Amino acid sequence: MLLRLIQYYQVLELMIVVLHQCHKESEEKWKRLSRQVTDMVLPLLAKQQINLDNQIALDVLHRLFESVAPSVFRPVDILLKALFAPPYDLTLVHSIERWLCLVLSIIRVLIAQSKEEVVLSRLQELGLAVNVFTTRVRPANEGRNKVQLSSDETFARFLLQIIGLLSHEISDSCTSLTKQSGSHAFMSQQMAHLLLYITHMFQSGQFRKVATSAMALIKQDAPEYMYSVDQINAAFRDMAMVYPTLTLQWCNVLILLNYEDQTWWSEIVQTPRKYIMASPGQDMSVSDSLMPLARCCNMEITRRGGLILFCDYVCENLNDAEHMTWVIINHVSDLIELSHEPPVQDFIGAIHRNSAASGLFIQAIHSRCENLSKPSLVKKTLQCLEAIHLSQSGALLTLLIDKFLHTHHLAVARMCDLLACRRLEMLLADSAEESKTQLPLEDLETLLQYVKNTGLTRRHARLASLLNKLRNLLCPESVLTLSPERTHPLDVTSEDIAEMVINKTFYMSIARDQCFSSSIVPKDCAILLQKLDYSDILAIMMTKEFNLSILAHCITLGKQSTLALIEKQTRSSLHQGQTSVPEQSLHPLLQAAQLTLLRHINNHINMLPVPHEVIAHDNKLNSQEEQFLEKMEEFYSDTSWIEGVTHLTSTLVQYLLTLSQFPWQPNIPKESVRDISRFVVLNVEILHWMLHQDRLPSTEQLETTLMCCTTVLQNPDLFAVIGQKEHTTWVCTLILAVHQLLSSVLVIPGESLVTLPNQDSTEDQPQHSYDGFHHVLRACDQISELLHCLKTYLNPQSSDSKLPKFLGNLLRNIIIGLARLPLVISYARTPPLAWKLGWLPSPSGDMRTILPPLPLKYLQEKDVLKEFIFRLNMIGWTTRQQFEETWMALLAVLNPAIMSEEHHVSPEEEIDRTQCIILAVKGITSLLVQSTLAPESGNPCNSTYECRPRNKPLAFLHTKCGKRLTVVRDMIEKELRHLCSVNCGSIYTRHHPVQPFDNNIERELGKDGITLGQMSIESIWSLVGMLDFADHENTEGDHSTVPRERSSSLSGLDIHSCICFLLDLYGQWLSPQANPRTPLMQINETIKSVVTISDLFTEKQQFEWMFDTLLEVQRLHPVEDELVVQYLIVGICKAAAVIGMDVPVAEKVGRLLEATLKSPHMSSRIATMYGSLYILETGMSDTTKLILPVITEYLLKQLENITQINIQSQQHVLVMWASAFYIVENYQEIIGETDITFKVLQLSSSMASGNEELTPIPVYLAILRGLERLMLTNVLNKQDSETLIKLSVDRLCMPSPQRAMAALGLMLTCMYSGKQGDQYTPPIMLRQPSFEDDGCEVPMPQDPESLIIAMERVTVLFDRIRKGFPFEAQVIAGILPLFLSDFFPPQDIMNKVIGEFLSSQQPHPQLMATVVFKVFSTLHAKGQHALVRDWVMLSLSNFTQRTPIAMAMWSLTCFFISASTNEWLRSLFEHVLGRMGKMETVDCRFFCLAALDFRSQLTDDGQLRAFHSTFQSVASKEKPYADLMACCT
Repeated sequence: MLLRLIQYYQVLELMIVVLHQCHKESEEKWKRLSRQVTDMVLPLLAKQQINLDNQIALDVLHRLFESVAPSVFRPVDILLKALFAPPYDLTLVHSIERWLCLVLSIIRVLIAQSKEEVVLSRLQELGLAVNVFTTRVRPANEGRNKVQLSSDETFARFLLQIIGLLSHEISDSCTSLTKQSGSHAFMSQQMAHLLLYITHMFQSGQFRKVATSAMALIKQDAPEYMYSVDQINAAFRDMAMVYPTLTLQWCNVLILLNYEDQTWWSEIVQTPRKYIMASPGQDMSVSDSLMPLARCCNMEITRRGGLILFCDYVCENLNDAEHMTWVIINHVSDLIELSHEPPVQDFIGAIHRNSAASGLFIQAIHSRCENLSKPSLVKKTLQCLEAIHLSQSGALLTLLIDKFLHTHHLAVARMCDLLACRRLEMLLADSAEESKTQLPLEDLETLLQYVKNTGLTRRHARLASLLNKLRNLLCPESVLTLSPERTHPLDVTSEDIAEMVINKTFYMSIARDQCFSSSIVPKDCAILLQKLDYSDILAIMMTKEFNLSILAHCITLGKQSTLALIEKQTRSSLHQGQTSVPEQSLHPLLQAAQLTLLRHINNHINMLPVPHEVIAHDNKLNSQEEQFLEKMEEFYSDTSWIEGVTHLTSTLVQYLLTLSQFPWQPNIPKESVRDISRFVVLNVEILHWMLHQDRLPSTEQLETTLMCCTTVLQNPDLFAVIGQKEHTTWVCTLILAVHQLLSSVLVIPGESLVTLPNQDSTEDQPQHSYDGFHHVLRACDQISELLHCLKTYLNPQSSDSKLPKFLGNLLRNIIIGLARLPLVISYARTPPLAWKLGWLPSPSGDMRTILPPLPLKYLQEKDVLKEFIFRLNMIGWTTRQQFEETWMALLAVLNPAIMSEEHHVSPEEEIDRTQCIILAVKGITSLLVQSTLAPESGNPCNSTYECRPRNKPLAFLHTKCGKRLTVVRDMIEKELRHLCSVNCGSIYTRHHPVQPFDNNIERELGKDGITLGQMSIESIWSLVGMLDFADHENTEGDHSTVPRERSSSLSGLDIHSCICFLLDLYGQWLSPQANPRTPLMQINETIKSVVTISDLFTEKQQFEWMFDTLLEVQRLHPVEDELVVQYLIVGICKAAAVIGMDVPVAEKVGRLLEATLKSPHMSSRIATMYGSLYILETGMSDTTKLILPVITEYLLKQLENITQINIQSQQHVLVMWASAFYIVENYQEIIGETDITFKVLQLSSSMASGNEELTPIPVYLAILRGLERLMLTNVLNKQDSETLIKLSVDRLCMPSPQRAMAALGLMLTCMYSGKQGDQYTPPIMLRQPSFEDDGCEVPMPQDPESLIIAMERVTVLFDRIRKGFPFEAQVIAGILPLFLSDFFPPQDIMNKVIGEFLSSQQPHPQLMATVVFKVFSTLHAKGQHALVRDWVMLSLSNFTQRTPIAMAMWSLTCFFISASTNEWLRSLFEHVLGRMGKMETVDCRFFCLAALDFRSQLTDDGQLRAFHSTFQSVASKEKPYADLMACCT
């Protein structure tokens, strides 16, 4: 039965099972059945009657022939006859595939079970011939054909014919447009199997004669009816784009057949046609026409695989040098890229063993490897050069130094340095004649000069030294030094050190030398300039040699000096009883840096061509644009010019940030406003041009350019200039460049950045057209697309966001700033969907870009309204007219008259209409709240929402000791804010006064969004006229937190009328008699809006309306609706706190609070806590006494639970801690006799000292801030203070810098608050130069036990300097001098500080040297010069014993300068500080100068003798000490 269905391969599979079973039962039966199966299957296969149409069927056939008895194939006549029989039909694809199944199965059996001799002898005796021919010509005499070929030639020709037939069939399918893709998939698999079988036959040596005949046949001309090797090659070349592995398999077969036709291999490896051998000096760039037009993935696979195979062939035939030379010359870059492949490794190894090939390899790399920007590729190149032939060491050195050593990738540079040094050592080991042969003296001197001129001597000192040594060996008669030209005054002076006078002239010479040097430390140069007068600073800055990289540090240092000077003047005025405002003038350093910066910017702008043109690189340019671009490209291609622009850009960013951080906001000089605006456009143009040239800017350059654009757009003066109508091209250029940047970074080439609803698949505007409005219209479209990106790519919460945080934040600010420009703001505020819906307005304005307000019928579309509100929130408004137009547009959506026009609406339409009203309520609320943005209403880009904290100013901070605490505490606060702003991605560009103790505790650092509790009750009383300032003046503290006017009034907005209208409308909606009944979701949004805009109320009656309305809604509304209740509770409490409550109302509110606190809804409880805070802010009253027990009970219970379990809601925890600390601070009269204070302190200490995972950083910071306020308000006793100090010392050791810095702040607050009681004697007055008029009455410990305890706490600070991050060490080192001088006697200070300075375990000796310098400055200011000298003499021997000598000499120099009273020598401290570890002539002379200056201060003969004896004892060991002794004699 099975034999009848034998044409199905599934039956063959069953036959396999039967054969296996027969084999188990009886071998005779198995052989008999095998013969029977074979006799039936082979004829059917030859007639193509078995359905073998896929790989599975072919595998079954193979397994069938493996299952039959081997004896059935002996002799092989039956197989050979079937194999060489004329194919039954080769006209159809499936016929060819079935015939190939026969061929493959027979060849597989022959390979596995037969020997070549047997096969060929039987083939000869049977007289079989090839019966597969080309489709063009049939043989005229087949009999003659049979006689001409031997058996081995017949077999070889047969295999070539099969390959030719299949290759042409497959290649036709690849190049034909009519044949379906995938129709030849099975045939390609069969071809792969055939090539594998042939590869095995030839490579294993099993069919050696057939392989030999095949080698001969491919070199002969084939008859017309046979496939020639060229025809087969052409077919495989055509199929490479679809089937690269088949082409590579054929290449492998050709390699086995020693086929070396260079034309074929050039096509496979895609060799450029006109590459020729060249000398290293020739330019071997090849025109694009000679390169492959397209290099798809499959072609690249073919190219790389072909090269690997040909390398293998060359390695097998090393006697033929022509092939090796051809590969090296034409494919050196590919060899390096594929150097990890074993055949290529063998090829490179063969190159290394051959001197001539090694030289050729080096020449090829020098001339052909142009694109070495990838460090991975450079590393591979160096690895390929590592074992180059020793005779080519000179050429290798030239290549390494000339091409690789200057890379900015340090790992690659070190690798290159190591290889070059190894080769130099080999050259030094050879004879001078051999070295001169490999590296001629002229070439060596050229390399030396190159290393010296490019500044590589310092980075590669060992290499430079070996080069110099080799040069001196080759030419001993003239010695060359690589040291840079010495220009330092102490290097070039011939004056005796003992006679040198350290004065202004000497100081000026050093400052000038450092600022003109090629290798500078910008910060140190700025500090040197800081000590000079304005004219002297300007004389240095205005020279051509001045290094522009110093300017940014000059501006930073000038800002700090300016603020310190104004603070000093303010304190001096207050000390003298004056109330006049100090003169707001800039420090001379800042003035000079400003003038220099603006002059350089002006020079660059004056060089640019005018008029300005918009260059859209993807469009055809007109003649004016082409001329403009040609002139600009002259600048773009100038590397030094671009480098200068980069330095000026970073300086400009620092300058603009500096101006924005001064409290009085100084203006940019009017004559420079336009230059700066044009300069930022220039920066963006450079970035745009680089992207067009496929040159990716560095991260630093990209960030600097974007930061410059951000700061310029946020400056009102610069923003106004850019927005002027004569600068339309500037705006278009900025928008075009930002759009191109996003497109380059976020989408692949050819794709659109976004597709807006109004955009079709093709561009509306033809790209080749040009008129006056072309670029303007394009800018309008692009700004709309960029705003859409704020919801996708630039949305931090979006899954599409792919940009780094710093880049995303900068681009968001830039896009918002650009969208606010007058040219495009009208388009930017318009939803793109409105265009699709058919809105066709008539634009107005000079550029036809001002659109009328969006009609109501479009705003009633939900999607349009949603997009409109999104754009409103992003952009804000720029004029009062825009505000009023937006107000009227949104108000029209809210108008209930429109709703009543139609009586019959479906439920779905009613829901849509309600959702539109809700969106309009959100939009109008956001519009009003944006009016509170300061300093500029309606500008979310550079403004923050007004925030008036509830905490009262601390009286302690107005004492002398409190002011001292404020100084050190502000240093920590600035660092904390910086850390938090970095984590949040914030960008601070405006002046933010540091107020560590005033902000609301629950408010997270670095986040300036609007929240509940934004405005304190006291500030609201002031706004509505309920605060009596006459009576209020008697209360403690100042009233800086009490606003007298709103930023909205400064903008000329009539917010009062808007609020009145809204309240009237909201009252109708919230009324129980509303008809029709107001939908629930509309009620929810309305109440939320009322609570939000209540911060803008201007009358007490408005709060009375709010209280009555919300209380009525609460009475009638279901308590189960937690979404509404959460806003009701906070609104009722806020209104009640403002207008006041009698006892019945207070009881009602108290019950409401108590009920809501029991709610399972977390948001309701959070709102309740904010509401209770509003009531608590009103002060001591019967109302607060009623609700205080409810709140305290809830707080203690919840806080106790939270300390034991993981936090569920961070906001809930923050507001609870804010409430707890507020109650403890302000309601001691009520809770003083309870244990509430103790429990709060216990719980806060427990939570602050808990696991970091259980206590997030915002909660941790809030707790420590609350504890600090309690310390400064005299709420805690001595025991509590000790507990907090222990807590802070413990937390100071935490690895997190935020937690450690906050703990340091708490420790300082505790110590400065003076809560140590009887441990201290009466106060001792201390003074310091920066606080001369502000002596601080700080209690100083006198008994030994107190000193030990206090010193243990200081030890923790020194430990943190050692173990913390560098920025932490810098902060702590900055506060240490003030802190130590406030709390410890001089002897204890000096002992500890000098000990730390000398410690070999100190990782920051420069910071400790600065601490020593500041401590000595404090003692000098108090006139304790003798104490300083005594401590120096006491420590002198310890310094001389320090190792190594360079560190000892540097430490002594810093020590002597710190002890000096010479102002010019002291001004050089930072310069000396930066020379740590050096022991050059300059350092030795600095040491001698400082030592001699200190020696001149010694008046006691005993100290002089001790000074001499100390250095005399070590003078014999170290030369610097001997030089000092020589100067002393």
